[in-house]
Amino acid sequence: MKKRLFILLVSVFLCVDGFSQKNQVFRDFEVQLKELMNLIFDAPTDNERFNANERFLVVIDEVLSMENSFSYPFSDLNRISNLKSSDNRFRIFTWAVVSQDGTYDHFGFVQAMNEVSGEFEVYKLNDKSEELFNPEYDKCDNENWFGAVYFELITHKYENRTFYTLLGVDGNNIYTKRKVIEPIVFKARSGKPEFGSTYFYKQKDKRRCVFEYNAEARMFMKWDDQYYEDKTRRAKPSFISSLFRKKQSQTKNRIIETPIVKEYMIVYEVLEPMYEGLEGKTQFYVASGYVNGLMFERGRWRLIESIVPRNNNTKDYLELENKSNQLYTPK
Repeated sequence: MKKRLFILLVSVFLCVDGFSQKNQVFRDFEVQLKELMNLIFDAPTDNERFNANERFLVVIDEVLSMENSFSYPFSDLNRISNLKSSDNRFRIFTWAVVSQDGTYDHFGFVQAMNEVSGEFEVYKLNDKSEELFNPEYDKCDNENWFGAVYFELITHKYENRTFYTLLGVDGNNIYTKRKVIEPIVFKARSGKPEFGSTYFYKQKDKRRCVFEYNAEARMFMKWDDQYYEDKTRRAKPSFISSLFRKKQSQTKNRIIETPIVKEYMIVYEVLEPMYEGLEGKTQFYVASGYVNGLMFERGRWRLIESIVPRNNNTKDYLELENKSNQLYTPK
């Protein structure tokens, strides 16, 4: 009995010691990556920033390919986006390098579970957004990616399927900025990521939502719980109110109550041109003051137009905008 206990204790000690050693390796890599990350954002010239980024790409690719790297948080890399799905199915890193001419080049990696091997595969993301002819309808993967820095990862389940949606921001250039609502799916066996999917209700071929607007303007987009008037439903009156209104049932002008519903949804400001005649010229588009929502129902995103957010906190939205900008704007 004592011998078995001794063997068990030795095994536990060796496991803990091995785990600590592995964590130390990850910490050493993280220190190196943090130094390169700061150069990417703070170096004074394009040449220095992109050279640092090339070294960063090599190192992070190496470390993410190591066993058990998925469980390491990389919390010191706080100037790039690091999102992990709630079911631990995948993790995605994204960031951007800003050139002195105001253009943004995006980079990233996805760690996703391979269901056959049970291991996490690493996929490098290649920004091809400038080559996409029709970005809202083009099917993309890691080699052909609509580049963005993602600040939100939303997970839903419906009929034994899991749906993932990313919210992202793209500084683009000196003329326009872009925000994107991007579904992400994974091939059944390999786990290879595919960006964009036809999850938009009554928009058969649409794969993502892209909002492009003036570079100096603000547009909020947020995953939020909101009270709104649901005009697709009628409020069910109580028994007492039904009796009270029974005599008025024949009145033609009877008011039908619209129920107030609270649901989580993606809320975003609708864009419009600054002046008439500028339709289609996105560099002149700004927030209109109207708010739309996208609510997830039965495996689809349903559009709710012209909602009036009941818990609209402009300060929160501006803080979110600033937070997402800090992910890739140099000091």
